[in-house]
Amino acid sequence: MSGQAPLNAFLAGVENRAYQVAYGALWEREAALDVVQDAMLRFVEYYRDKPEKDWPALFRTVLNSKINDQRRKRLLSNTTRKLLSLTGFGQARETAQDSMAESELPRPVHEDGFSQPEAGVTDQQLKRHIASALGRLAERQRQVFLLREQLGLTIRETAETLGCSENSIKQHHFRALRAMRKQLAEVWEHEHA
Repeated sequence: MSGQAPLNAFLAGVENRAYQVAYGALWEREAALDVVQDAMLRFVEYYRDKPEKDWPALFRTVLNSKINDQRRKRLLSNTTRKLLSLTGFGQARETAQDSMAESELPRPVHEDGFSQPEAGVTDQQLKRHIASALGRLAERQRQVFLLREQLGLTIRETAETLGCSENSIKQHHFRALRAMRKQLAEVWEHEHA
């Protein structure tokens, strides 16, 4: 059981970083969570008996492999969906059970002059603009941005997590910040013009 403690500590230590890397690559929360879980399971299955000093590189390899697997699944799924839509098969039809009755719709709650839906719309618009700006970044820039800005990792920690040089991290981070500022400034100016 004592041999399990270092492995558990290692996996707990890489979990958040791995999620940010997967999310930065796949841009979908559930897919990123699945990829991290699959990578951890595969790592434990095949590499738990390897020396601890090799674990970071091995885990990074497994994680990248799982990210690539998810991309292939997506590509295949999108191709199948396009073929189905061209033929007219597989179109979803709304049933009476799927539609929501008016009595089930949430009621607006007024607070400080704003209704809950109004405040939610503003918040949702901001989140959409940020997500859109992040979505336009190159994959590596998005990964670096999420690890540095959301998780607060240092340049060295980010470089170790992604398996690249610190200078590369600095460049990607700088470019990501510049692109995000530019894109969000354009949105701000457009909405307040």
